[in-house]
Amino acid sequence: MSSKYDVLVIGGGNAALCAAISARGGGASVLVLEGAPKFYRGGNTRHTRNMRCAHDAATEILTGPYTEEEFWEDLLRVTGGQTDEVLARHMIRESKDILNWIVEQGVRWQPSLGGTLSLGRTNSFFL
Repeated sequence: MSSKYDVLVIGGGNAALCAAISARGGGASVLVLEGAPKFYRGGNTRHTRNMRCAHDAATEILTGPYTEEEFWEDLLRVTGGQTDEVLARHMIRESKDILNWIVEQGVRWQPSLGGTLSLGRTNSFFL
């Protein structure tokens, strides 16, 4: 390999691709290396397919608001209260910007889910 890059990203999951997109957006030349065959690319996202972000109102893909406080209460339930509150609240607050940013990167979403799970307000599912 004779080319030089400013940033080398190992893996092609959510965190890796967000890092690569951010670095490229900042003007860096970026190389992403992924070891998985095409069918298996995407890291854990391939299996989970969804993300959760706080938002103050319904969006194109979410049916209603999911407040920072509600997100915090859900996180406390899931962790049994074993979480760093300062770090968690920072992540929750900053999550509000993710939905718009990720759409700007070309990510498409499936329509809101309905039925017994009621995830249409809280979870965005990648298409």
